[in-house]
Amino acid sequence: MVYKLILISLFFFKMSYSNVIYDKNQNSVTELELNAYLDLHKNFFNQNLNKNKALKDIILIKNTIDFLETNNPEFLSKLDEILKSQYRNLEIEISITKDYLRFQKIRNEFISDYFQNQFNIEDLRIIFSSKNELKFPISKNNCLTVEKIQIFNEDKYFLINFFENFREGKRIFKTKIENDIFDVCITDRQIKELENEIIRFVEKKTQAEFQKFIYGKLN
Repeated sequence: MVYKLILISLFFFKMSYSNVIYDKNQNSVTELELNAYLDLHKNFFNQNLNKNKALKDIILIKNTIDFLETNNPEFLSKLDEILKSQYRNLEIEISITKDYLRFQKIRNEFISDYFQNQFNIEDLRIIFSSKNELKFPISKNNCLTVEKIQIFNEDKYFLINFFENFREGKRIFKTKIENDIFDVCITDRQIKELENEIIRFVEKKTQAEFQKFIYGKLN
């Protein structure tokens, strides 16, 4: 009985692994790879992708990695060494995981370059203005007690202060109201949400350049 159960389990695992959902231009994607990609993206970005978008991502990733394996294997080898040192506890030898991390590393180079050379206070103003209501408590005693809740979408003093904090990796947020300086009380979760908003903004700003880089190499 146990032997039969093992055979059944192996059969369904093989069926799941071999269930090809895309097969074109010498490139195939299995249902197992799709589900693994969805989990990876959720874990890294806390976002749920729909399956069509995930499938397009996987195809682009595979095409990119195939191109690099053929045309620039030394670059790919160096990239793999960096990933192994960064993700020691992650099984990056699994194909879809490795290719996902390779692709994200290349993508992040464009994001990092924009942050270092182009990201400016006008970008941050656009991000703040686009949010529904950017509300935080303010305080006069390092957030031990709260004076009131303030809206910061159009607060120029806070905008400059946040930009400087973001650039320098600090978290000493201030605003100025009628010549009085207040502490702006922002939780770690709220800071993380704002950082994610900034990253998504930069991703959009660099998308065209990144696609030109990728598709230029794939054509």
